[in-house]
Amino acid sequence: MQMQADFLADLRARLDGDAQVRAAWLGGSFGRGNADRYSDIDLHVLPADVDAFRAGAREWLGSLRPLVLYKLLFDGRMVNALTDEGLRIDIWLHDEAPPLDPAAVDVLLDRAGVLRLDAPPAPPPDAVQVANSLLAQIEEFWRCVSLLPTVIGRDELLVSFMGLYVELGIVTDILMAGYGVQRARGVKVLNPYLGDERRAELEAALQLNGLNAASLVMAHMALAGVVREHGPLIAERYGFAYPAALEEAVLRYVARELHEMEKKE
Repeated sequence: MQMQADFLADLRARLDGDAQVRAAWLGGSFGRGNADRYSDIDLHVLPADVDAFRAGAREWLGSLRPLVLYKLLFDGRMVNALTDEGLRIDIWLHDEAPPLDPAAVDVLLDRAGVLRLDAPPAPPPDAVQVANSLLAQIEEFWRCVSLLPTVIGRDELLVSFMGLYVELGIVTDILMAGYGVQRARGVKVLNPYLGDERRAELEAALQLNGLNAASLVMAHMALAGVVREHGPLIAERYGFAYPAALEEAVLRYVARELHEMEKKE
């Protein structure tokens, strides 16, 4: 993590001498203390004047490291940047100090004690909301699978491949929420939240034998098998009715249409 460590050392020195910054802290993996060499920088800044700081943010950040990418996102509330060394930096701009969880932040600067390290613990997930969300995701998964004959029949192999990405995202969400796993890191960390067994199951489902119709169909059906196995168990756990009729109708339709395609070959 030498690249990040060098940047953070220079950042601390810059912040100490910058009177326009009232407070600054790190979030993300550096805030939690579990960063690795691949982690980006999630910096939060409380300037005396947000508009003035935003107007000069490119030069401010560029004075620390040469930038090859600079964007303002979320109505100018966040800076998204990339240095010439490949370091990814997000800077969140704040009008006022939010309550912070001391276990999730690393305070870099706090002039006159403006930061509040008293964020209440996150409430436990609402079981009814989780159940409703899981049912909606399972239904959406089967809707996506029902599109398989359309893209295969039209020889839209790239669209079918992109569909695998959509379905995989839904399946991972179903598995994590369904088994009570709360994601505590960013989108680039997934393995610890799936566990070795489920991770291996999903990786095996996506082992394509080339970009062809047969291989893509097998992958979509393998993901369908994961939902067929875990979906009813999760539904029972959360007390909602698994949409078995939807699953059965989709699988019948997919099987019938794929069989018709085989007859025409």
